[in-house]
Amino acid sequence: MIDSLFESELGDRRIFKDMSILSPHYVPPELPHRDNEIRDVTRIIAPALREEKPNNLFIYGKTGTGKTCVVKYVIRKLEEFVNNPEKNIKNAVVKVVYMNCKIRNTKYQVLLKTLEDNALNDPSLSNTPLADRPDKGLKGMDPVDLYERLFRVVQSNGINLIIILDEIDQVKKELNDLLYILPRINDELSSGSVSIIGISNDMRVKRRLDPRSRSTLCEEEIIFRPYNAVQLMTILRQRIKDGFQPNTVKEGAVRRIAAFAAQDGDARYALRLLQKAGEIARNEGKDKVDIEDVGKAKDLVEKDIMAEAISTLPEHQQIVIYSIASLASRGGMYKRLSGIHDGDLFTGEVYEAYERNCRLLNTAPRTMRRFSEYLNELEMLGLITMRMSGKGQRGTTRFIRLGYPPEEIKQIVKGSLGLE
Repeated sequence: MIDSLFESELGDRRIFKDMSILSPHYVPPELPHRDNEIRDVTRIIAPALREEKPNNLFIYGKTGTGKTCVVKYVIRKLEEFVNNPEKNIKNAVVKVVYMNCKIRNTKYQVLLKTLEDNALNDPSLSNTPLADRPDKGLKGMDPVDLYERLFRVVQSNGINLIIILDEIDQVKKELNDLLYILPRINDELSSGSVSIIGISNDMRVKRRLDPRSRSTLCEEEIIFRPYNAVQLMTILRQRIKDGFQPNTVKEGAVRRIAAFAAQDGDARYALRLLQKAGEIARNEGKDKVDIEDVGKAKDLVEKDIMAEAISTLPEHQQIVIYSIASLASRGGMYKRLSGIHDGDLFTGEVYEAYERNCRLLNTAPRTMRRFSEYLNELEMLGLITMRMSGKGQRGTTRFIRLGYPPEEIKQIVKGSLGLE
């Protein structure tokens, strides 16, 4: 019986042709509506081909504006150019290391990933980091030794190394140190260079850096603007052409997805909606994706996004969002005060609830200042909204409103932190 089920699944190609085309990690052969950004990134990293150090680059923009896709696209073109014998690039040795800092979020992990990456352990290079430790790897080694190995491989081979730090804002405590030591290696190098491309949704990253790190970086910046509905339709049609069977997505569905996603200019959200709508149509035995499928997909995708966003938060941010959800489900402590909108919570009452929940979990609550930073980060993720108290209310405070149903949030955090 199970064999026939597998055969049925393999044979069911009514909707999708290649689902990998719909992945946010897929980089298409051409990137519509990002010509200027592609040109800017290319201009900034091109000096590596002349054996010159490129400027460090910081790229900012909301989720789904094509930041990572553009960088990967340009790097792919760079590597094709370097490896093309007709271009006669003999002397320039350009290597690229990419990492997501949501996974590698400490200075040590960034150094480790850089040194263990295949780019720096190419057999054609000398003094490769893993040459004397091919089986053991470098984990557990002293950071000073890691730095020395990085220096030796770059210096010995004249490598122009570009390190891409995606979601660089996730490197919290040691970001200053990381962005100080990596550029400073160039002061000691007589051959080769090390450059950084930092990618972030949060333009406040620079504010977190001390003057020493900022002066070392000498960076350029590019800001990616959100896509509009027309641009999103172009992106959707490109992916539909390669990822779906012909004539399986109705034009009305494409327009509806683009309209939903254009509210935030988020191409990643548009692609998730497109894929989910296709799955719904396929599972219901339909031959085409229509507007009704998009509506169903929107509800499911937004729940998935919320669960993913909350479950990957650091512990104390999860405690904060749980505290907000708990208060919101009860209507707040000070609901009876005049001038307070239904659903709004005082910063003070949320902090008190946060302290209580920290005690239940046997963890020390953070300071009010750190708590305020947690609120800013939750607002940036779209999990809460905040507004300042208006005229006629005593003192100055922020009112907090939850962006999702409180019971759903409580269930997600309970499973993650073991709260009751």
